[in-house]
Amino acid sequence: MNDIFKILEEGNMHDSNILDENTLSVADDEDKLECLIINKKRKLEHLIVEINKDDLITILRPINTIIQSSYYFEAKYDIKEFVFEGFEVELEELDEGYGVYGLPMGFTKSILYGLGLEKKYKILISTVLKNFGNCEKLIISKFRNTSINLDNLVINDDDFERIRKGIDRNQDLFYREGQIAKETFIYDNVFNYCDSEKYPVLKLPARKDVIYKILRNTEYSRGTKADKSALSILKDNTDLSFLTILMNEFQEKINGNHNEATYQSFFEQNPILLTFFSGSPFVKFKNQAYVGGKSFDNSNGQYPDFLHKHKLTNNTFIVEIKTPNTTLLDKSAYRDTGVYNASKNLSGSIVQILTQKYQLETEISTFLKNAEDRNIEAYNVQGLLIIGNLSHLANWIYLNKLTPQN
Repeated sequence: MNDIFKILEEGNMHDSNILDENTLSVADDEDKLECLIINKKRKLEHLIVEINKDDLITILRPINTIIQSSYYFEAKYDIKEFVFEGFEVELEELDEGYGVYGLPMGFTKSILYGLGLEKKYKILISTVLKNFGNCEKLIISKFRNTSINLDNLVINDDDFERIRKGIDRNQDLFYREGQIAKETFIYDNVFNYCDSEKYPVLKLPARKDVIYKILRNTEYSRGTKADKSALSILKDNTDLSFLTILMNEFQEKINGNHNEATYQSFFEQNPILLTFFSGSPFVKFKNQAYVGGKSFDNSNGQYPDFLHKHKLTNNTFIVEIKTPNTTLLDKSAYRDTGVYNASKNLSGSIVQILTQKYQLETEISTFLKNAEDRNIEAYNVQGLLIIGNLSHLANWIYLNKLTPQN
């Protein structure tokens, strides 16, 4: 230590199991503060905290302070220095020595316990070293952007806080899932095992976020046959679960009194339904696409709700959507024959989609001249009309006093 520094404190700890023999020496002047951790008996000392007041730069050198440890007085991590730029850091007296205050959240405060990251954030160190093995300093800065340098890693303060919160979220998420899995295992092997009727197999609520987090970056290129078989079963179960959820949501939409825009938005968010309805692998090309028909006064343009194209042939497919409450049959029979015409809405919608089909087939060459995506065809364009609700016909039959044979 420089002679101009004044020794402020030299404390003694009496926890014989953990910190016995460790003392602190703090030296302070106007520009700089230094704190050493000392073991006089073993003639060891280590500069653990260094605060440069004018530059707002703080350096921590965390070490193991547990007397009984085989790593006693060694660096806690392979990254030996943590540098903080732009933080107003100071020491405050604790019941046991001193604490470092003003650091970002996630770092421990008590000097006599060796400083460093809280246990749940140590994954940051191992991840850094796994990908940047020669990293000697981790710098957390309020001034600089996150960057990788020759022998140090700079993490912007805002980025560090985002990382810290992300670790919290993931730890909480998987902790909860682990607890649920353990409880379920106990339940299955005790209660369900003893009385399966009284204690049926538990059905856990869907947690797509957990499945997604696990599977999204998983490497499957080297999977075994067992992996392939397990994934196949998982896919079948996932598909069935997804379709069950989608079916329930679709049923809810059908039973509701919504406008056309609501149903258009629903199909836009769940395009797989249109694939089921069409029976072919069509993919979305455009929503509300212009398919022709405008006259000289710029009127009569045709805009189907969806314009899809086939994955293999690129041939187009027109989709028109009407509400489930649209009537399908006229209220009165045709000339008392007991035969009921298609409603005006149904016949008009069919004519509409046939007109769109004709216009697209006629004008496709014009559209392709200025199109960004020219991988599209329009020969014998197919159409899909989603309209009405067959369950409404039961009420219609009753109101018109018809039997199903009529």
